[in-house]
Amino acid sequence: MLGKRKAYTVQEKLDAIKRHRNGETQAKISRDIGINESTFHGWLKNADKLGSYMHNLDKEHCLLRKRSRLANDADLDSAVYTWFVKEQQKGIPISGLLIAMQAEKFDRELNGEFSNFKASSGWLWRFQKRHGISQIAVSGEKRSADAAAVQSYPAKLREILQAEGYSEEQVYNADETEMYYKMLPDKTLAVRTDERKKEGYKQAKDRLTLLFGVNVTGKKFKPLCIGKSRMPRCFHHVNVNCLPFSYKNSKNSWMTSEIFEQ
Repeated sequence: MLGKRKAYTVQEKLDAIKRHRNGETQAKISRDIGINESTFHGWLKNADKLGSYMHNLDKEHCLLRKRSRLANDADLDSAVYTWFVKEQQKGIPISGLLIAMQAEKFDRELNGEFSNFKASSGWLWRFQKRHGISQIAVSGEKRSADAAAVQSYPAKLREILQAEGYSEEQVYNADETEMYYKMLPDKTLAVRTDERKKEGYKQAKDRLTLLFGVNVTGKKFKPLCIGKSRMPRCFHHVNVNCLPFSYKNSKNSWMTSEIFEQ
């Protein structure tokens, strides 16, 4: 008969797994340490995750660890912060959402199906406060508009429309924008002792150009998407005429006079 259920440290679980890998049966090991075979089977199933979790923590503390069921647990906090520092050293921008996702991942790795931790906004705020983490800019530049032209152009445009006799149906406003779909965030979280503009990584320049437009009556035209490939791989076996946008291509994914006139 099994005795009162106890909590086992990560190291105790790994030691039991090692015995099994050395040839001992699940039944004998379970009997020796006083657990059900189904419990030991769960340890075996999560062996790699237990090893990975231990690797991410300070080993001396991890050996004494029993559970990581709570988000304010020192070891879970340490694992998340260690990951955060490593990612920063690689020059990778880190958002609060990424920190929360990583914390939940570490909890799942240790507790498996028993994991019920949710990295709430409150937990994230406390984590950042404990470690002096705040948001800073990675890169960016300011652009100024011609204020005088902005003020005078509406009146000038009305004169042109009246002189040429254009109807509201014929008057469109279109705007072009770029989507750098592989670009990293332009802000990152950092400890307060390092609150300076981050440098050292090159942004990916893979892009699409998008054009949107609407006329004075509110009628929108079909959006235009410009890429580099004449027939992108994702369009294979797809009827491009049924897409919710028109697709064109150019050498640099830029708008050209030829494409605009089409």
